Amino acid sequence: MFPNNYIVIEGTHKNPNDIKTIDKTTEKIYGPFTESKANEFAKSLIQKNVDNFYHRAWVVIDNSKVDNICEECMKENESVSQNLIMHSYKICNSCKISKTIFPI
Repeated sequence: MFPNNYIVIEGTHKNPNDIKTIDKTTEKIYGPFTESKANEFAKSLIQKNVDNFYHRAWVVIDNSKVDNICEECMKENESVSQNLIMHSYKICNSCKISKTIFPI
């Protein structure tokens, strides 16, 4: 993994426990950072906005360097990057279907 492969996403959310519910008009992206610097920066943003329950800062891996390797079967497939964008997980359609049918 690259050393500066983390970004911090800040914003107001409808559900503060789900990053997907961010209000895009309040979204701010910072980085790239190392993992420790990203966590430190996110912590400072959270402390700065501690009174706003719906404000969150998230540390995420910067996926601008997306490869098409499935995390389940380790095979290359173009559906991996599509599923990453649409569903926030990095698996191919074949593994997605098997996880839907057999969710263990």
